[in-house]
Amino acid sequence: MGDWNKNIKLVRILNNDHESKYATIEGEIEENEGEKKSAVLILEKTPFQLDDVVKLIKDNEQQFKVDFINDIYHKYTVEARSICNDIKLAFVYPATPLHIKKYSKKQTCLINETSHCYETIVRPYIEKNQLNPQWVHNIVDGKSERERILLETDEFIVLPDIMWDGKAMESLHLLGFIKTHHIHSIRDLKSEHIPILESLLEKTTNFISSKYDISPKTIRAFFHYPPTFYHLHIHFTTLANRICGCEVERAHLVQDVIDHLKLKIDYYQTKTFYYKIDINDPLYKLLEENEQTKNGQ
Repeated sequence: MGDWNKNIKLVRILNNDHESKYATIEGEIEENEGEKKSAVLILEKTPFQLDDVVKLIKDNEQQFKVDFINDIYHKYTVEARSICNDIKLAFVYPATPLHIKKYSKKQTCLINETSHCYETIVRPYIEKNQLNPQWVHNIVDGKSERERILLETDEFIVLPDIMWDGKAMESLHLLGFIKTHHIHSIRDLKSEHIPILESLLEKTTNFISSKYDISPKTIRAFFHYPPTFYHLHIHFTTLANRICGCEVERAHLVQDVIDHLKLKIDYYQTKTFYYKIDINDPLYKLLEENEQTKNGQ
C-alpha cells in the first residue's frame, strides 16, 4: 500500500466543514486481483504560523484583490501560490459502509434514550452494527502503535489522537484508553470504576501539563456519548479546541461522571441520555418507531 496515493480514485466529497477547515473524501482502490475496495481520506489544514504570515504579506508573487473597504475595516482575497498550510491526512482502508457513514455529512436531531430503550433497542443494535474496535484492542494489548504511546500504566494507555499534529497547543487532543475490553461506554460505568477514572484523570492531566507546559485548568477531559467506537476512552483537549465533539449534547466531563457515580452506584444504568443522531441512521428509525408505539400512534 506504499503507492496508494497514486492508485486511488477519488469518488466524492463526504463532508466539507468550512468552519474547521476539515474535509472527508470517499476513494476507491483497485487491487491486483481487480477487486475494488473503498477508502476514506480525512484532510485537515494545520494552523497558520507567524513565518507563514510574514511570507504571505511580503512575498511579491501573490495578488491582493480588494473585496471591500469600510472605514477601518479592509477585506481582501489573496492569491498566494507560494504558501500553503500543511495538511494533516488520515487514511482508512479498506473502509466499510460504516466508515463511509461515519465520515459523511449528517442531518441530525435530538433524541432521548431511556435505560429501557438502551437495553431493548440501542444495545442490541450496537452489538450488530458498531465499527470494529480491533484497532483499539491492538493498541491496549501492546500489538500496535507502541511508538506513539505517551503514558501507560497497568490500567490505561494514553496517546495522541490521529488528527493532532503534535505541535499546535490550541488543537491538542489526546486519548486515554482503559485497557480492559469489557467497559464499552459510560453506560457500563459504576461506582467501582471511580478509582481508575480518578487515576486516569489525575495522571494524564499532570502529564499533559508538564510535557506541554500548560495549566491543568486549561485541560478539558470528557467522554463522548454515544461514542464513535465502543471501547471506553477519554478525550483530553485544551479549552481552546472547539473542533473535538465537545458540544453539550455529546460530551460528558469526566469530573461530572465521577461525581454522578459517587451519588448513585448505577447512575449511568438508569439515566436518560439526550443526544443528537443522524436522521438517516437506521437506529434513528428504530427509536422513532418505538416512540410512536409508546404514544399509541
